[in-house]
Amino acid sequence: MSVDGWNTVLVLGGIRSGKSEFAESLVADAPVVRYLATAPEGDPEDTEWATRLAAHRARRPGSWTTEETAADPRRLADVLASAEPNETLLVDDLGGWVTVLLDPDHQPADDVATIAELAEAVRTCSARVVLVSPEVGLSLVPTTPLGRAFTDALGAANRAVADACDAVALVVAGQPAWLKPAAPLAVATAPAASVTAPAASVTATAAVGSGPVDVEPTPEVQLPDVLTHTPPVAPNAEPGNPWAAPTMALPMVATGLVIQPGMELPMPDEYAGPQAVDRLATLDVPGAGLGVLDRVVAFAAATQGTAVPAAWGSVRVLLLHGDHAGGASAGTVAGESARRAGQALSL
Repeated sequence: MSVDGWNTVLVLGGIRSGKSEFAESLVADAPVVRYLATAPEGDPEDTEWATRLAAHRARRPGSWTTEETAADPRRLADVLASAEPNETLLVDDLGGWVTVLLDPDHQPADDVATIAELAEAVRTCSARVVLVSPEVGLSLVPTTPLGRAFTDALGAANRAVADACDAVALVVAGQPAWLKPAAPLAVATAPAASVTAPAASVTATAAVGSGPVDVEPTPEVQLPDVLTHTPPVAPNAEPGNPWAAPTMALPMVATGLVIQPGMELPMPDEYAGPQAVDRLATLDVPGAGLGVLDRVVAFAAATQGTAVPAAWGSVRVLLLHGDHAGGASAGTVAGESARRAGQALSL
């Protein structure tokens, strides 16, 4: 797969967004790909649908094998469960799979259980898997019962599969954005450049205008030198769980990425934080427990991507202060920012 370190990837996108083409590019370097087609053939008289299917078939290289799974919604989970470690699978797409799932021929059935089975099959699959799925949660709620049933089921399937995958991408207008990136498997720590902080001193300046202006001198606050911090070498992440790496292994911190417009930032895990707080409620702690400190635990869990966060091994506090100038300084005491900084340093 073109994206190293990821075993399972979910590619989301709207209609004609380019999601299928992007998913196909992720497996372009695989010698053999099993293409799992989930969509039923549909109405023979629907020429537009037939054209769409033909376009998908035309893009597949001759070395790929195609397997239809539209006959039974459970067939897809069975194929994933039996896949070999040396295989590469491309599933296109979960929208077709949900259509088959809701087909009256397969009802009544426990759709929630079937979705859970698919997610578990993705999580435990030995092969490398790329799944494509429509993102329908950004549109209006459908006005028909059948439309609502489809969007609800597909939304539930997307959430379950996204949770099971190592990485999730969203394609909009042909532009992919990673929603759930994986941390690097190995981190090389580069020596940090030496930084020397000059002593902070504020010099009174004359106001713009004619004639001298008396200005009360600002007290000088001597700040300590900024120490050069060398982060510890982060241990390798577990192969099957790249988000288990400590916070220092996140790309922004550990790899020295250049800050620039359009860069991808590591985002806190929106599920790990609440899960950590829920876990605290199950602990046998007297009184009110940790109280408001549960926010610290939630923050640590979200940044580390696990409900059981590890203690931070190296902590830095960054103190910023500054003073307004010109009209923006009206009503403020000269040197107040520097005085507050001095108070913080003395704590």
